Amino acid sequence: MAFAAARPDSDTMADMNITPLMDVMLVLLVIFMVTAPLMDWRLDMRLPQADRKPLVPPAELTLAVEPGDLFRLDGEAMAPSHIEARLAEWSRQQPEGVLRIDVSPDADYQSAATAMAAAQRAGVAHAGLVEH
Repeated sequence: MAFAAARPDSDTMADMNITPLMDVMLVLLVIFMVTAPLMDWRLDMRLPQADRKPLVPPAELTLAVEPGDLFRLDGEAMAPSHIEARLAEWSRQQPEGVLRIDVSPDADYQSAATAMAAAQRAGVAHAGLVEH
């Protein structure tokens, strides 16, 4: 039988050796005692303070693309050939301005591509499509 009861005449006892466990615990105690004072160490430094100037939002211009190849620049109807010149002029006046291209869901893909290409050729640095 594999699991037999210990014989009463046997002199050996099964005791757990705790010496390695105590060694590990003492080493950890020493490590924590050495590192604990370092946890409270602080570096005295002066951080730069932010200036409280109000942020000025960039100028915005809306180019609406509607069905039937119709373009409106801030509500003013405009021919596709004139859009690029007006956008170039606006881009020179407002180099950090934002152009919002509002494409109607019913507009042709070619009309939207024409508006985006005109903005790129005019040198508009910040342009984006409006989500519906």
